[in-house]
Amino acid sequence: MSRSKIKKELVWAAVFLLLTALMINFLSDVLRPAQTSYGSTWRAFLAEPEDSLDVIYLGSSFTYCDVNPAEVYDSSGLTGFVMAGSEQPLSITYWYLREILKTQSPSAVVLEVTSLYFKPYQNYTQKNVDLMPFSRNKLGAIFTASEPELRQGLLFDLYFYHSRWKEVRPDDVVRALRPTQWDERKGFTAMQGVLDGVGETPDVADREVAPEVYADNLEWLGKILALCRKHGIQPILTVHPSYVRCTPEVYARIGQEAEKMDPNVIFCDWSNAFAEIGLVPNRHLYDGSHLNQEGAAIFSAWLGRELTGSFGLTPRPQTPENTAAWQAAAAWWNDQSAQ
Repeated sequence: MSRSKIKKELVWAAVFLLLTALMINFLSDVLRPAQTSYGSTWRAFLAEPEDSLDVIYLGSSFTYCDVNPAEVYDSSGLTGFVMAGSEQPLSITYWYLREILKTQSPSAVVLEVTSLYFKPYQNYTQKNVDLMPFSRNKLGAIFTASEPELRQGLLFDLYFYHSRWKEVRPDDVVRALRPTQWDERKGFTAMQGVLDGVGETPDVADREVAPEVYADNLEWLGKILALCRKHGIQPILTVHPSYVRCTPEVYARIGQEAEKMDPNVIFCDWSNAFAEIGLVPNRHLYDGSHLNQEGAAIFSAWLGRELTGSFGLTPRPQTPENTAAWQAAAAWWNDQSAQ
């Protein structure tokens, strides 16, 4: 076989492999369920203009149920996005932050630290990792923070979702073809109402976690703080208002351990700060742990004032188009609150 013929066949083989990879990626996008709430909202996050976000909010459902960035913006002018995941361990949060910093340069990262007491593998690894953009950081999350039995599917989405073909609708195809879409929720999930009996009596009990698990979580927290330090980001560690909480001594210990890793860290225990914030437990808690929509609005507005007042954050200049978009998001949530 001549050299030119071999070269031509190699080119066609490369074209075939490229087209196959593109087709597999497209099919994965079509079959993968849409994710617009309950964390891991990467598609909406990637629609934000580059370097436009002042604050990134990290953590688990304690973050995406409690922090509404549009309400924070309305009270402070600070733009932000919740990039949390259901029961998300700090190991995955670390890789989230690395991926976030590819497109954003926040002034501060606000991390809700209850995840210090999570196990290495919680219940939602597949969703939290699979929805990340495919990158070195996703590979890092797959091989350092995911169950080994999930790795095949996390590397090849069709392994998880091939059986969904009967559920595919035209909207799924359109979603896979169109660019990422802006979303006024900014990663926030609104919980409605108050469950029966919630907010009557606090449940104060320290969480059970093996010493080696806690030590490993502290190590991942140290990596997050080091990443913030490298990029000139102010880390703010928080515990949100909750009727399912640990003792003050446990939270004080977390603050002390974080300060040893980074003297510039800010630690805030707001677990019992209902009156200070303006929250009424039996009205503003959805369940014992999370705020409902009304409670999140009050907490987020207060948080915005705290970030600009006590912590001295300053909103960055925005384009007229992005300013208008954020004002529209704030107005949309004000309308939701009035209903």
